[in-house]
Amino acid sequence: MDEIDGKVDAVLFKEVDKDGAKLIVIARKMEKEQWQLSVQNEYGISSNWLEFFPDAESAIDAGLKTIEKQGMEPFVDTESYEYLFE
Repeated sequence: MDEIDGKVDAVLFKEVDKDGAKLIVIARKMEKEQWQLSVQNEYGISSNWLEFFPDAESAIDAGLKTIEKQGMEPFVDTESYEYLFE
């Protein structure tokens, strides 16, 4: 796995820049051996996983694999968030 871009306390993140879009894959420590995964787009809109991961690397890896499989579009689509741009 690529090196993690940042580490601050119990938050690790990896930036993904692809197809003209930028995402941040974020792992946050919730409890011992429970890390939450979210993917945030350039507008601050996050997609959050309901499942927890045993460590930050597993969480970030799952996020990266999802982006690889589904592409960037599901995370950068702002169709339901027009009110943010008014």
